[in-house]
Amino acid sequence: MQNPEETKKEARPVPRGPVYFAKAGRPVPAFLFLMLSILLFTAAQAEPGSSGGSFIRIIQSPRASAMGEAGTGLYGDLLGALALNPAALARTGYKEAAFAHNSWLEGISEQELAYAHPLRGNGVLAGYSSVLRTGAIDSYNNSDGYTGTVEAAGTLIGADCAAKIAGPRNDRRLGLFAGGGIKYARQTLAGVSAGAVLYDVGLLSVFRAGAAGMMALGVSAQSLGSGLKFDLQRDHPPSVYRAGAGYITALGGDPLTFAFDLVKPNDGNISYAAGAELVLKKIVSWRIGYQSGFGSESGLRFGAGFMLKVLQLDYSMANYGKLGLAHRFSLSHKFGKPVEISHYLSREEEEAEFKVGRAKKMMAEGRSYEAVLELNEALKLDPNFTEALALMKKARLQMETEQK
Repeated sequence: MQNPEETKKEARPVPRGPVYFAKAGRPVPAFLFLMLSILLFTAAQAEPGSSGGSFIRIIQSPRASAMGEAGTGLYGDLLGALALNPAALARTGYKEAAFAHNSWLEGISEQELAYAHPLRGNGVLAGYSSVLRTGAIDSYNNSDGYTGTVEAAGTLIGADCAAKIAGPRNDRRLGLFAGGGIKYARQTLAGVSAGAVLYDVGLLSVFRAGAAGMMALGVSAQSLGSGLKFDLQRDHPPSVYRAGAGYITALGGDPLTFAFDLVKPNDGNISYAAGAELVLKKIVSWRIGYQSGFGSESGLRFGAGFMLKVLQLDYSMANYGKLGLAHRFSLSHKFGKPVEISHYLSREEEEAEFKVGRAKKMMAEGRSYEAVLELNEALKLDPNFTEALALMKKARLQMETEQK
């Protein structure tokens, strides 16, 4: 859910800059995501249940959980971006801190603390840490004799970075975004520990879809690298490959979001996740989702969120059948001034930007007459483009000088 401050219009003029596409906001070619998806889902597969450190796959974000753990093609949720697609971090405009508590199954609980820091320009850095603990686990020897209880724990520390690599310069919402991260996972069982360094990568493309909607396509590969090693045995890494789509429109003036993901763990079959979110008056969010293909984890999910200015509280509930219910809570806070207040550029404004850029090159090459024609077209698209008006005067003076 976006911060209300991001939707306010600026009173002062926003400086214009170059754009990356002649028609900025067009979707990245579909074949790019098709090829990436093929590569992701044909990755080497491990035997079922052979991956170590599976606690890394537990989604901490209540928003993502309530939407069926779909969201590879979404944005607006720090915890969700860290869990599903690091590229979505690039759309973060405020410094943000988040804390999540996951009351999971069979006495298992997990807490996560995360922080995102936007940089001047396109970059965003984020760091996070999570700790998972279990209750007492009964232990037996090879003869089925009871030997008491043991405890298990998991720790994850990571850092992600993301940036916008193509699209309109003054608009954080549209374009092509890329992200990646490195993390260290450590798991302890009965006093024996194992650790591994793992990597995440992701891409996200956001573009307009009709007059009132935006579409997003995303792919990510998570927990790549070597697996955790206990004694002499090294397990496969708990890698997960995702490809997802998101669509945002309006219902009665309120944002309505749909998400759909295909998910491929390296030791399991392809499954799907789907979800929806309705944000009422930018204050209350209602969410529902469905997850398939994970045995007891399949089924409906529900959740809600509440936002008051820059403070957001989220909750989700998931039913795991005989294993019971899992509850997730998170509290996030946006603070400080936005690194960049986005200025929405219409298609006409973007095209005018492109034409002004061409006119500058023409003037530098002494083609002032062509530059005047190009600037005329720019002003037809955006009559209030002050830079084009100023440049027009210079181009006409240059043309008159060349004719003498």
